[in-house]
Amino acid sequence: MFGQVVRALIYICFVALAFYLILWVLTTIGLVLPGMVIVILKVIFVLVVILILYQLFWPSLSGYNWWGRGPNPPGP
Repeated sequence: MFGQVVRALIYICFVALAFYLILWVLTTIGLVLPGMVIVILKVIFVLVVILILYQLFWPSLSGYNWWGRGPNPPGP
């Protein structure tokens, strides 16, 4: 499990590096993005990070009963 967490963090760091390198290259070649577009891209980046962490931890959390409800009764 520890190795999977480290691998996910490394993947997130590479995605963040690619994100900021793309923004840097775009501004270097003279294509300046509006501020709101950059904010929306950051939100997309955060959602991708949440998806990565979700996929990492879902197998271990799927068996946990979050709401304290029992299983549904069998149907007729």
